[in-house]
Amino acid sequence: MLGITALLLGCRPTPESIVDQVTPLHPEAGVVPVRVVRIDSSYQLQRAGKPYVIKGAAGVQHFEKIKEKGGNSVRLYAPAYADVLLDKAHQNGLTVMFGLWMKPPYEKFDYYDPKAVAEQQQEVYRQVMRYKNHPALLMWNLGNELDNHYGDFKVYQIVNETIKIIHKLDPNHPVTTTITDGTYAIPSIVYLCPDLDVLTVNVFNKLTQQPERLKQAGWKGPYIIGEFGGRGWWEAPLTSWEAPLDQSSSAKAEFMQAGYKATIESQSARCLGSYVLYWGNRFEQTDMWLSMFSPNGEKTPMVDVIETMWTGRKPVNQAPQMGNVLLDNKLAQADLVLEPNTNYPASVTATDPDGDPLRVEWKITHDVDEFHTLPQNRTAPEIIPGAIAQANGLNAVVRTPTEPGAYRLQVNVYDGQGSISNNSFPFYVGPLKTPRVGIHMPRYRRD
Repeated sequence: MLGITALLLGCRPTPESIVDQVTPLHPEAGVVPVRVVRIDSSYQLQRAGKPYVIKGAAGVQHFEKIKEKGGNSVRLYAPAYADVLLDKAHQNGLTVMFGLWMKPPYEKFDYYDPKAVAEQQQEVYRQVMRYKNHPALLMWNLGNELDNHYGDFKVYQIVNETIKIIHKLDPNHPVTTTITDGTYAIPSIVYLCPDLDVLTVNVFNKLTQQPERLKQAGWKGPYIIGEFGGRGWWEAPLTSWEAPLDQSSSAKAEFMQAGYKATIESQSARCLGSYVLYWGNRFEQTDMWLSMFSPNGEKTPMVDVIETMWTGRKPVNQAPQMGNVLLDNKLAQADLVLEPNTNYPASVTATDPDGDPLRVEWKITHDVDEFHTLPQNRTAPEIIPGAIAQANGLNAVVRTPTEPGAYRLQVNVYDGQGSISNNSFPFYVGPLKTPRVGIHMPRYRRD
């Protein structure tokens, strides 16, 4: 078996031969060296020899607003369009955590297959050689959530082998890998990845607990929060038909602020910084669940909070503050099942910190089953015509659809000054086909 493996590996290019085939896009003179430095019991990220705290955002939109709001870095997940995005980041004074994509095991990639592993590594090395001299490059992120849905940590042996070669090809930039907030992989990472410079963690609901959870799991080194924001749809309480309960944009902002202070701001001895998600707009359960901007570019209270965290100052004009949505005079926690083709009252509470007049938008769509939808298949459902029978500012009348099923009432509040606040309310038009068991916590799922 060892002879066959050696033969397979011997038939393909070595890292050294790949180096000979790839010309870096930029001259070496433009490199800004970055390193992780241990100082007594603390850690520090240094760029060009100076301390550098990551105030970053994950996404490919609104780069200019990251800098405008006080940020300094952006996270890219894969090399797609990297030439353009790296240049755009540099033009806006931002650094880049560059994602070197490794297929996660749950996508049926076999990390025991030496041929497949070698081919994937060769592509990683090509990307390192191509972009290693870019002046915006901050560090390499090798794989995203390779621990997700998986219990065999052979992958981290391969991660460390790959890190060793990256360090040889590019001694000027650290290498990290990103895990979910589950800490079960950390003992394997500690044992199998001694060459890892810093660990990155994506964490939402458990952000305030993360320093202690990392410590208990055995991670004593530096870390970066690679994603954080409001509570994720995959970890929200569910209705009996398994629809996740949303938070208002204002509640998400408060949630983010508490987590930032507990795990990022107050843990500077080990936390090298963070990337907030999602800087822009994308559909995930709703078109605003994790989005920090509307589809038209209006900012949410989450942007205001992160600007305050980054700069210590509140924005000149703040987004509307939004409270609960009521349907049939009930909260979303009521696990609400309604009659078809029937009128029900709806209302929302909202105020504007600057006294700006508010415009309220009401809409109803079919709800989305994110637990069984692949990320590449995510599309926003169309608005159901006639489902809002009447709308008058903070109050509306909902006309339920005639077809039984899961629906979601979405409410957007605009201040006319470039800001928005949002909330949503899942409801079911009966009869309910699944057993009614009340609100419960979901299965963990993160795509």
